[in-house]
Amino acid sequence: MNLTGEWQFFEQFDAGFDMGYAVLMQVGEKISGTLVYREYIYDEGSFLISIDVEGDVIEDRLMLRGKSYAVIDAPFPVEYCLDDRIAELSDPDKIEGHSVDDQNLEGRFLLRRMSVLLS
Repeated sequence: MNLTGEWQFFEQFDAGFDMGYAVLMQVGEKISGTLVYREYIYDEGSFLISIDVEGDVIEDRLMLRGKSYAVIDAPFPVEYCLDDRIAELSDPDKIEGHSVDDQNLEGRFLLRRMSVLLS
């Protein structure tokens, strides 16, 4: 299964949720790309962020690591902790898994394929 393409992104965690999209490029077992989403923090507001990710697809498992980020729009100062995301790959058009950041905050995420990019 090749994960290259555009994906809708949603993540739920204790303090809020994220909504946006991802563009991923897979070459062999290596994967890289960008997540762009608005993070909604309950009782605080929201901010828009872009995260560069890279990782590996090994058998039917995806492991993505956040490498760097840029806050695009925020009404308050943002100190973001990069996530590791792990998912089992069983559906070519859907990726479900969990995330954990540097502060051990966990979430559940879902990526739904919007389009396939031809390489």
